[in-house]
Formats: sequence, structure tokens, C-alpha cells
Amino acid sequence: MENGFNLRERTALIVGPFTTTVQSLMMGLTQMGSDCVLLDFDNSASQRFCNQINDSREINPKFGRAISIKSPMKTPEDIKDAVGSAAQSFGSVDLFIDAQVYNKPNRYKIGEALSHLDEEVQHNFKSSVMLTHAVLNFLKNRKRGRILYLLNENYPDPILAGARGALVPFAQSLAKQVAEHNITVNVLKLGLTEEFILAQHPEAKSIKEAVEKLREKEPHLKITEPEKVTNTITYLVSQYGSAVNGQVISLS
Repeated sequence: MENGFNLRERTALIVGPFTTTVQSLMMGLTQMGSDCVLLDFDNSASQRFCNQINDSREINPKFGRAISIKSPMKTPEDIKDAVGSAAQSFGSVDLFIDAQVYNKPNRYKIGEALSHLDEEVQHNFKSSVMLTHAVLNFLKNRKRGRILYLLNENYPDPILAGARGALVPFAQSLAKQVAEHNITVNVLKLGLTEEFILAQHPEAKSIKEAVEKLREKEPHLKITEPEKVTNTITYLVSQYGSAVNGQVISLS
């Protein structure tokens, strides 16, 4: 990595499921010196990965550290405790990356009960707003910070699309309010990730088979690789991204 383009002495709070995109992001940020805290509803799969990142510090002490925290993230008390634990782990929170990109098949059916409405609004909007509110206390006190929301470009389920999509006007309005504190707020829309494709074709035995099924309908289909997402995010949360605020950026 180039000198000057690093995130040393910064703590990133990443919220979301343990996807290949999140794994790539945590690797990229820690290699640039940032400490990472992964917050998820279930952290059983990520603990070993965090241990591997911490072991790599023995080879390169400039790398950051990583831990995972489990939280239901349903009530203000849940959120306060989770963000507090993240801040205590490495001293504070400087970067908040909401990677709650839930890749689920369409559950909306005309004429059927909206049984998943409250769940999707809670997971994809309310928890994000409450987490942001809790993190802003730390960012305001430090007079700097980055907030970034990850969304899919498309959602087959209109309930999920509405719940997650509500973060766009929320982020744009919030960006104006917090700019005076040297805090930026942006939205990053992802194209077709591997998790998204597999979710749409759960019967597929591999990502290759799922992609082939999709390409029957969309011959020019492109996948958004985790590395492309990581490179964009590391730029936005670094000192070089300070001029980017209140934007919605789409990755193909």
C-alpha cells in the first residue's frame, strides 16, 4: 500500500452478514491498518476469520486487528450495548459501514399476508437508523468520521426494496446535517454479487451454475467482485474521500 493512503488508528464498525464481500472488506481495511469490529446477528462463522486476521499481525505488525460481536440489534438497548462494546474494544469508532445486504428470494405474494413486513423493516431500516444514531455520538466527539450504507442495485422483493431503499433519502438528508462535524454519509449500490445470485437460484449447485441460469435471461450479465467493492469503500472512508458526501454511487 502507498504511504499516506492508510487508515491507521481508525476503528471501523461493520454491520452485516458474514459474506464474501464483508470478508474482503475486512481484509482490505485491516491491511491498511484499520481495526475492524464486525457486528452481526450471528457471529459464529466470523470468529475464526477474525482470529486469522489477528494472526497475520505477527507477520506484519502494521495490520489492524479484528473482532466479531453478536447482537440481536432490535432495541435501542441492544444497539447501545453493541456500539459501546465495539468502541471499548479498540478505543472508539471512526468508520461505520452498514453492509446489511440481505440476499433473499422474493417473499411478497399478492393476496397473502405480509408476514415478513415488520421483520424486513426492522432488519433493513430501523436497525440501520438506530446504529447510525448511536455511532454519531463518537464521530461528533472526534470531529471526523465516515458513514456508508451498502444496498443492492435491485431487490426482487418490493418490501425489502422499500425498507432498504429508505436509507437513500435518510443518508442524503443526514449528510447535510453532519457535514459541519467533518462527517460524510454516502450510499454504495452493489451490482450482482455472488450471494445475491445464489439467493435467486438456491437450487443451483454452484455459483457458476447460478450465473449460467441468469445469463440465459441476461447475456451480458456482470458480477460485482468483492475486491471492486473493497477498493471503492477504502477510498470513500479514507482521507481522500472527504469531498464525497451525500452521494449514491452505483457499482456495476
